[in-house]
Amino acid sequence: MAVIKVELELDWIDEESNLDETIKSQVISSLQDKLISNVERKVTAELSKKLEEIADRVASSFIEKTLESKIEELQIPHKKGGYWSSDIEYIPISQYVGMKYEEHLTKKSLDENGREAKYDRDAKLSISEYFIRNYLAKELTGKVSSMIQTARKDAEETVVKALENNLKEQLSVDIIQRLNIPKMLESLQNKAAELGEGESS
Repeated sequence: MAVIKVELELDWIDEESNLDETIKSQVISSLQDKLISNVERKVTAELSKKLEEIADRVASSFIEKTLESKIEELQIPHKKGGYWSSDIEYIPISQYVGMKYEEHLTKKSLDENGREAKYDRDAKLSISEYFIRNYLAKELTGKVSSMIQTARKDAEETVVKALENNLKEQLSVDIIQRLNIPKMLESLQNKAAELGEGESS
């Protein structure tokens, strides 16, 4: 077995202090330093993340409120008397958006099939007219077809009842005529008379 001797020259150890205690304290202090720096790094990262979130929220809320109040106050220049007029009035942006939306709904821009017209002469319907027409067409088609079915059923029942009544009346008249009640009464009286004569003789 070989024995190796190692000599270390440690300038940070006092000759009077114990080597084990010095090494132990150095290891403990370096471990403490590492743990403290790790904890500091984690806490700093968490804090910066939370602070960033809070800052984003506060900034977003501030910008949103500022823009909302600015948008409410914002005025848009608008021509008063139509396209060729030079009179300009300032209206709130919400009113301007509403006017443009209504104009978009009522401007004739669709052909009869609901497709966007390529040329102005093909534009027959506005968006609202197209949807109203289609809705009314569906509603009316359904209601008219049910009315026609009801009317047809009622007409058939009326015709059948009229035919039944007519047939009953005609059969009654026909049966009465065939029976010829006056002649039957006369023949019954004759037979009764004959029977009466036969009994008396």
